[in-house]
Amino acid sequence: MQTRDGFQSRVVQWFERVYICSFPAPTSYLQQLEEIPTISSLKMVHFWQTIFLPVFLFNIVKAVPPPLPPNPAIHTMYEFPNETWIENIAVRSNGNLLLNLLSTPQLYQLQALNPAPGSAKLLHTFPYATGLTGIAEIQPDVFAVLAGNWSLGTFSTTPGSWSVWKVDFRRGRNNVPAVSKITDLTKASFANGMTLLTPGSPYLLIADSVLGVVWRLDYLTSEYEIILESPLMLPPPGPVLLGINGIHVFDSSVYFTNSFQGLFGRVLVKLYGPDAGTATGDYVVVANNGVGDDFAFDKEGNAYITQGPSDALELVTPKGVVTVLAGNVNSTILEGDTAASFGRTKWDENVLYVVTNGGIAGAVQGTQITGGKVLAVDVKALLSS
Repeated sequence: MQTRDGFQSRVVQWFERVYICSFPAPTSYLQQLEEIPTISSLKMVHFWQTIFLPVFLFNIVKAVPPPLPPNPAIHTMYEFPNETWIENIAVRSNGNLLLNLLSTPQLYQLQALNPAPGSAKLLHTFPYATGLTGIAEIQPDVFAVLAGNWSLGTFSTTPGSWSVWKVDFRRGRNNVPAVSKITDLTKASFANGMTLLTPGSPYLLIADSVLGVVWRLDYLTSEYEIILESPLMLPPPGPVLLGINGIHVFDSSVYFTNSFQGLFGRVLVKLYGPDAGTATGDYVVVANNGVGDDFAFDKEGNAYITQGPSDALELVTPKGVVTVLAGNVNSTILEGDTAASFGRTKWDENVLYVVTNGGIAGAVQGTQITGGKVLAVDVKALLSS
């Protein structure tokens, strides 16, 4: 069972990794792999003893419910080499998984229904960026991808470095998509989560984790502006600024996680017209659910939220009831989970694909950093266990 003290120690470990830890250098084996990304000997800043852990992180502890034991309904489909951070995932209509890496600016594809060692295929390396964050399907088999500069050494971003790219499988050849830039987001600070407002809409909603706002981008005209902002989206003061993170739309409401406020929120919005995306209701807290990252909805509107530093997967109902389905601070089964997405074929529609960072943001005590993983979660089995 996850205790408050246990979670506090994981948060402390997470901050220590940011400020005083260093990662092992790639092995000679990894150096031989040309298409698999690694992080070379990250050098961290040595000033942890000058920083007092923000009170807000300990307040988040109170919101974290006790998790259930690890469940055999979760299995590893694929694992990248050590020091590979998978930040986000999208699922194509043919069942293949698209994987955004934060440790390098690379997009990979994995055949979900037939994974094999070494089968993750590099699709594209994005220029002038250090990593990728959000990904969203904007048209059938056409995806938008966020690229920019984010330092794994200092856990900080370079404002103005972010851009949005189009990845078009309809115009590609040999299953390699055509890639083109949509626009630069020079006014954004940390473009993180991203979602299409509604099918057929030209508008993308982009969560800015540092500014604590949501940008609306018209991907047809490249025009963008702040469309949503609330104190519920802001990052609390601290050495690492991380507010609104994951963002998705369900039933005319925009839902979002705020990682360091430890909440899951929503706001009713307009879906159509020139003012699409504007709020039509109050910003409300659905649940105080702890340190949430990205998430996915099922057909009933239940949110499956990845929990990063607490290494758990939680279920939040539309009424705000929180249940931790699997994982805990002492388990590696979901270590460093960052994002999730449901399968889209008749064979895997009840499978939730979860990606991880392998513990780069803080490994489970007594363990080593591993490669980012792609996990298959049998949701029906979890809910019935």
